[in-house]
Amino acid sequence: MILGIGTDICENYRIKKIFDEFKDKFLEKIYMNEEIEYCMKMKNPIPHLSARFALKEAFIKALSLRVSHGISYKEVGIIGNTGKKELKILGTLLQLYEKTGADNAQFSISHSKDNSIAFVILEKKALSI
Repeated sequence: MILGIGTDICENYRIKKIFDEFKDKFLEKIYMNEEIEYCMKMKNPIPHLSARFALKEAFIKALSLRVSHGISYKEVGIIGNTGKKELKILGTLLQLYEKTGADNAQFSISHSKDNSIAFVILEKKALSI
């Protein structure tokens, strides 16, 4: 059963502008360490950072929340460098996720030269009878 869906599109130039101005301060405020390490290994880290930012927004939307609920973007992120990537959920966002009754979060991210997009589905798996 689907409990929530969220999507977000992010213009890569906006992330580049913020990154160019604030560098490490921006990275440390928004991204998990695993995300920073992965993205900064890329020839152009901006689309990867942008896609992960879109994922954070999409996840929060799937929970029907706004960032003003006392949560941090660092509380959700993508981990895994090769093969299947997974969501890592922490802190207040984890508590709110668990309150929904969801036991699975599906996601997809993609990026082009100009834009990045993310889609999240929160679901509760059907019980086997």
